[in-house]
Amino acid sequence: MTIPNLIATHKAKRLRAQFLKSYSTIQQVFKRMESDDLSLDPATYQENAAYYKIFKQYLNGATDCGHASAKLPKPCRAYGYQGNDDYKNLLGKTKSYTYYLDDGSLLLQDGSILFFENNNTDLILVSVDLNGFTTTPNRAGYDLFTFQFVDGELKVMGDKGTVYENDVERHCNTFATDNDLNGMTCAFKAKNDPEYFNKLVRKKL
Repeated sequence: MTIPNLIATHKAKRLRAQFLKSYSTIQQVFKRMESDDLSLDPATYQENAAYYKIFKQYLNGATDCGHASAKLPKPCRAYGYQGNDDYKNLLGKTKSYTYYLDDGSLLLQDGSILFFENNNTDLILVSVDLNGFTTTPNRAGYDLFTFQFVDGELKVMGDKGTVYENDVERHCNTFATDNDLNGMTCAFKAKNDPEYFNKLVRKKL
């Protein structure tokens, strides 16, 4: 195997390991909240950014990076609302769905960042930047992935019951026209296709 192939293989394995670890971490918090009889119903958390503060209590050493109205330095700052386009879509040419990252964020000890969408009565999303804001490429579907809590279960975006369940191919498409949601459903492919990261890295997006 050539050196470039070895590098690509290592990179893909690292991204997949980071994805699975983050998915597991988020699942564990939901389960602990449930075992403590804390509500998992989005309607309970009427105030934007209220939910992530509860979530933080279950993560040792997590740093509160605030929400969209906060103006914090890197590695916390990651919002287009602050005049930057730090997160791109899957193709890397268009700003990604920063409006789903604005209701609180947590920097974890392993360098990953969790972003929350706490949309009043009907929606709780958790997105994760696998390798942190200061590490590129900061692109949806590459190192930024989104999950949704649905009917008592954490699901990858694109799975049955999630808001984009019928749009997996449309919103995770390396040949798609640019749109800010391209990359949103890639968590579904990353979970269900063991070769997802290999394909992604070798396509050299």
